[in-house]
Formats: sequence, C-alpha cells, structure tokens
Amino acid sequence: MILEASAAALAAGIAALSYNSHTYSRRAAARWPAEGRFIDAEGARLHVREDGPADAQRLLLIHGATANLRELWGPLAPHFVSDHRLIAYDRPGMGHSTRPKRAETLAMQARCAARVLEATGEGPALVVGHSLGAAVSLRLALDFPHLVRGLVLLTPASHPYPGDNAWWAKLSSAPIAGDLFCGLFIPWLGPPMSAASVSNNFWPQPTPPNYVEEAGVGLIFRPRAFRSSAQDVVATNREFAAQAPRYPDLYQPAVIVTAEKDKVVSPKRHARALAADLPAAELVIAPDTGHMPHRLRTDLVVGAVRRVAAMAAG
Repeated sequence: MILEASAAALAAGIAALSYNSHTYSRRAAARWPAEGRFIDAEGARLHVREDGPADAQRLLLIHGATANLRELWGPLAPHFVSDHRLIAYDRPGMGHSTRPKRAETLAMQARCAARVLEATGEGPALVVGHSLGAAVSLRLALDFPHLVRGLVLLTPASHPYPGDNAWWAKLSSAPIAGDLFCGLFIPWLGPPMSAASVSNNFWPQPTPPNYVEEAGVGLIFRPRAFRSSAQDVVATNREFAAQAPRYPDLYQPAVIVTAEKDKVVSPKRHARALAADLPAAELVIAPDTGHMPHRLRTDLVVGAVRRVAAMAAG
C-alpha cells in the first residue's frame, strides 16, 4: 500500500512538472515571439532578424550562451540600423531556432553563421560576437574568411580554462538524464533562481531595471533551449583547445572589448590572451562593465564597430 501510494505520488509529481514545462514554454514563446524570418541551415531552421538598407555594409550580431538575438540587437540596433544592414540570429537550439546534430562544435556553429550570411546578402560582413558568440565569430572568420570583413569581440570566451563546468550544466547536457532534468525542473526552478546569474553578468553594476524583459531572458528556461546552451558550454574547453592555435592565422582587423574584472569569463585568460594571439587586434578596456559592455558602455562598442569598419575599408 505504501509503495503504491509513493508510486502514485511520484507519477502525479512528474505529471505536474511536465504540465508546468509545456505551459511555461508556450507562454515564453508567446511573450517573446519570433520577430524575423526562418532559413534552413545545416538541417536546422534558424530564426533571423534583419533591418536597415539592403545595399549597406552588413553587420552580423552573434549572441553568447543562455541568450538569444535580442541580447545584442536591443542596445546596438538603434546605432546602426540607419547605415548598416543589421543581421542577427538565434544560435542553434536557442531563441526560436532549432538545433542540428553536432551543434555543440564550433565548426557547426560557424557553418550555421555562414549560412545566415549567405542567405541575407552578398560580400563580407562586419561581425560582432559576445562571450561564446565571440568564439563562433572567430571560427567563422577562420573557416569562411571571405565572409568576414572585421571582428568586434565583446568579453570573448576563446581559450582553454582550468576547472570544470557547473554541475547543472553537465547534468543538463547528459544523455537521457539531461532531457529529464531540463524537461521537468528547469522551467520550474530556473526563473525564480535566475536573478543571481543575471546579476553576475552585470557585476559590479546593478542589473538594468527592464533587462530581463527586454532581452527575453525567459526564453532560455524552455527545456530545449536550456539543454542546447548547456551542451555548448560543456563542449567549450575541448573546442577552445582545438581552435586557439589557429588564431594567429586571422588577419582581419579586430577590436576586443572587455572589462578589468568579469565574474563570468576571465579577461586575462581570454580577452588579453586573444589580443596577443591575433595579428591585427586592438584591446579596449571598458571599466566596471563586467560581462556586459554592450549594455553598460554601448558607446565604446559602437566606437569599436566604427573603427573596425574604417580599418577594413582602409
């Protein structure tokens, strides 16, 4: 009798968590809907947003982990949409994009980015990448140099690092167990526990009042999106180790924008090391901006894009 009651209670709990997961995912997708079009790329459907003159210099925005295209579009679009063809997309599995096989590899991430550029115009683009999106930008420039005119890398994650990933990232990326954990618990636990993680991104500054809503942060707590991001993060050390030796081969002009201190990505291990590796890179220190210079010192990022554009033209 006790065993039957326990089994019934467990089944009821799983059913309640599953219902909450489906309900949360529907509500999040409705609250932050797709705002662009979809293209087929490498077996996935990628959500792409575009604006600005069709014949202008193209500017591609690549967001980082646990994010979506709104992360860079929000602060940067007002500054560039009048004189650039602005393009952003949800990386595979996040936002409103589906996910192809092997999407955790930077090679596949770069191929998806290349397909976005091929589907949205002609000629090389300026590329802005944030955090893990900077690593994708670097791989795009390495594997498809004809598509990249210059790089702006914001608090980049780019090099191997010591230690291990967080337990929840490893669990979320694991086969079977990861599906269960993300499918049942993340939509329930993620939203109320996210404030500390968001705060770490903006440290030492406070989180802007409307950031969570404006950036569509809630999209990441859908099971598929959270698991996709975790798979990307868990693969980074291996992927960075394979990619970093190629950085001296990149001759496109680049500006790296980082903070003096960052609770998410070490500036010394990544941004400063990358500035030493790239033959044509400039390092800009954005004081007291933590991991989010594009949100806290948008002027420095806009200036970096303008400088890269000028160097590429020269």
